[in-house]
Amino acid sequence: MQTNKGNKFLFYCLLVLCVLTSSLYLDIIDFWLVDVLSQFSFQYALSALGLLLISLWRKTISLAVLAGLLIFLNLGVLVDPGESVHAASNTGKKFKIYSANLYIHNKELSKLNYDLQKMDPEMVLLLEVTPEHLNQLRLLMQTYPYHVKKTFVRDDHEMGFMFLSKFPILNTQLTRLSDGCNFVLQATLEINERQVMFYGVHAQRPDTGNYNGRKEQFLWLAHQLREQTVPVIVSGDFNATPSSSLFQQLIRISGLRDSRTGFGWQPSWPTYFPLLWIPIDHMLVSPGIHVHNRATGSYIGSDHYPIYAELSIS
Repeated sequence: MQTNKGNKFLFYCLLVLCVLTSSLYLDIIDFWLVDVLSQFSFQYALSALGLLLISLWRKTISLAVLAGLLIFLNLGVLVDPGESVHAASNTGKKFKIYSANLYIHNKELSKLNYDLQKMDPEMVLLLEVTPEHLNQLRLLMQTYPYHVKKTFVRDDHEMGFMFLSKFPILNTQLTRLSDGCNFVLQATLEINERQVMFYGVHAQRPDTGNYNGRKEQFLWLAHQLREQTVPVIVSGDFNATPSSSLFQQLIRISGLRDSRTGFGWQPSWPTYFPLLWIPIDHMLVSPGIHVHNRATGSYIGSDHYPIYAELSIS
């Protein structure tokens, strides 16, 4: 009797997991909850693995088969069918990009300053930058001859972004995505005698009230990127994982590649709760840009881990 109850509970757990997994394949349904649930495929795969081991221990083969199928379905959306973005060592001159969401309530940036001094990247994108952050970053700004910064005010909070570059910034254009701190920065740079388009992104979070607007913004950005005829780099906080249908549409339409491909899962949020770690900070590159290294940085007091990449242009 106790065995039947245990198997029934196990079945219900797998049934719930089936419903959650279905969100990964329901991109035809334009609904905010589907968008939110589709972000956690890695967690679903780990849960299915745990249920698989329990099923095998209880010798319930049918449930073990179902758990195995769920592992396959969840990991399937995470596997990139294309080639790795790893670059050969004999490509063009390398340069480094560092991107981080500082978090509005992060008051101490000593760890960030230390990381940037140690890594010495040529380009830095910082998000959720407050006036207090700007004061702490004054010495850092002096080491970068080119920079763009902007803050916005919403609900008595002032925050925005800062983009620092050792390469010449030829021109910039800023597009607000919402009345908050969500934006797309478009900057034309001269990198190693090549003109390159850099996009800094802070996308809206998925929630009940903004799904349609969020989808329109992803599609707008995808078409903007597709129209570029020069090498393109996109970096920032997308508030979307690779299993999100909106992120997948962005990749498909734009023709860009995820720099993380071939370098592992690399979750970037939330730093305070490892069980929910997901990669929502991304760096995308056009086919002419090679990726030599891609990693998450160390803890800087934010709810996001920074991301870091070493690139070169053909």
